[in-house]
Amino acid sequence: MTILELLRKEAADGRRRILVSAGLAGGANALVLGFANLAAENPGDSAVRSFVMFVLAVAIYGYGARYTYNRLAEIVQNALLRIKIRIVDRVERAELEQLERIGVGEINDRITENMTIISDSSGLLANLLQSVCILLFATLYLVSLSAPAFVMMVFVLGTGMTVYMSMHREVREHLMRAAQKRLVFFETLMDLLGGFKEVKFSRRRGSDLRKEIVETGEALRDSTLKAAYMFNDHWIFANILLFALIGALVFVLPAHAEVDASTVKSLVAAGMFIWGPVGGVVGGFPAYVRCNVALGQIETLEAKLASAIQDTAPGQEPVDPWKGAIQAIQAEDIEYEYPTEKGNGNGGSFRIGPMSLSVSAGEVLFIVGGNGSGKSTFLKVLTGLYPPTRGRLSADGIPVRGKNVAVYREQISAIFSDFHLFAKLYGLLGTDEAEVQPLLVQMQLEDKTAFKADRFTRRNLSTGQKKRLAMIVALLEDRPIYVFDEWPADQDPEFRKYFYEELLPELQKKGKTVIAVSHDDRYFHCADRVVKLADGKILSIEAGAALKGRTKVGGDADEGASS
Repeated sequence: MTILELLRKEAADGRRRILVSAGLAGGANALVLGFANLAAENPGDSAVRSFVMFVLAVAIYGYGARYTYNRLAEIVQNALLRIKIRIVDRVERAELEQLERIGVGEINDRITENMTIISDSSGLLANLLQSVCILLFATLYLVSLSAPAFVMMVFVLGTGMTVYMSMHREVREHLMRAAQKRLVFFETLMDLLGGFKEVKFSRRRGSDLRKEIVETGEALRDSTLKAAYMFNDHWIFANILLFALIGALVFVLPAHAEVDASTVKSLVAAGMFIWGPVGGVVGGFPAYVRCNVALGQIETLEAKLASAIQDTAPGQEPVDPWKGAIQAIQAEDIEYEYPTEKGNGNGGSFRIGPMSLSVSAGEVLFIVGGNGSGKSTFLKVLTGLYPPTRGRLSADGIPVRGKNVAVYREQISAIFSDFHLFAKLYGLLGTDEAEVQPLLVQMQLEDKTAFKADRFTRRNLSTGQKKRLAMIVALLEDRPIYVFDEWPADQDPEFRKYFYEELLPELQKKGKTVIAVSHDDRYFHCADRVVKLADGKILSIEAGAALKGRTKVGGDADEGASS
């Protein structure tokens, strides 16, 4: 989609009005020149009439230009808002697996940088439209002065525009290359900021990151400069065309056509006047090209997000075959394999399975295993975030897939190791402060933060304290199934003990199902069953009570590392 196609689509109802207003502004602009020349050639009584018409033309120009600029700005901003909302809707409905493949960096760049380019160019585009109209009417005025001069102008400007448009593809390629480099630059910069603490412990790491950022920045600069150089050449070339036109009117035209001195003066004045709209077209062309590149990238992102959606359409209720709390989750020979680009770097991709497991309502199940054993991936498959590559995930015998996945996930409160705390209690807006306060006390956070107006007053806490806030949110959701991915890992010994010996039994008494990744072998007895994974497969399943006092599960020492 080009910016002209977008404007044509978004301005369907008011398109004629915009064209009329731009035409009025362009015609009035040309009349300003005509009445000024008329007054100069015929001073006296007619000058008063010319002055009145001159003022009227200026007023008409002001009205038409203001309407055109403002209406186009409204159209562009409304279109961008619709695109943003559409992208947000598609992101919200996308599957995690596909969203991870697209990457946060690309989405952020398209919504911020690309939309800023389009937003900032609305005025230039309005000027471009108005300049075309002015150029049309000014050309008609030139025809009235001298037909040969008109032919000369058409030849000079036509030659220029042919050369100008021939450079369009190369400029577009440079801009697209710059956009790609900008995305890489942003991702590398996020690496530096996200790993800032780690960088402070290694000057070599910081030096390597800086080198890559500088190299990417230089590549971005070079691509941007090449496009800028071409735009500058266009501008200079347009100036040279103007000089060529004026030179032809002054030196060539009088030698080959019968033109008096006063007409030559008027022609030169008209030529100088025409430079305004020509300059507007030339100046607006870079904005036009940038807009088209930005729109193309946004369109590509929208297509990617559309392919990542597998649930129901907006406004449609997902299918709920359970009509209540799920009593059992069954994993039957499920396998999951990451796409190749998320592989292990050895030409293959990480996979789990086949695995078979059944989890009953009210059960406390621990999943244990060493680093890379597949615990977190298994959790994402069990919770419906990743679709099984093979096998079947079902709840109460009903396959979890398609339109019912959203309903299935609504039965689960999950706190993953890379959890996120939202600024407000989205999904629970309107929660009574009196309901949250006891939970703050329970999580020993009453002196650290408070809950007011749907938000916690302070979120800048330690990782363990943030996890407790996440636990408060999960308890407020009060769903049948709880999933914890190494939740106790950042807690002090006292609170770790509280989690295993008090909180989990309390949830179980309420009939909640708990699936937790754990490395705390001293608390394995708190689970009904302990499932050990190794190399993406289930190594053993043992009763938690039988493991009290033991530090081994399934005959092998647990490595005690995160997955």
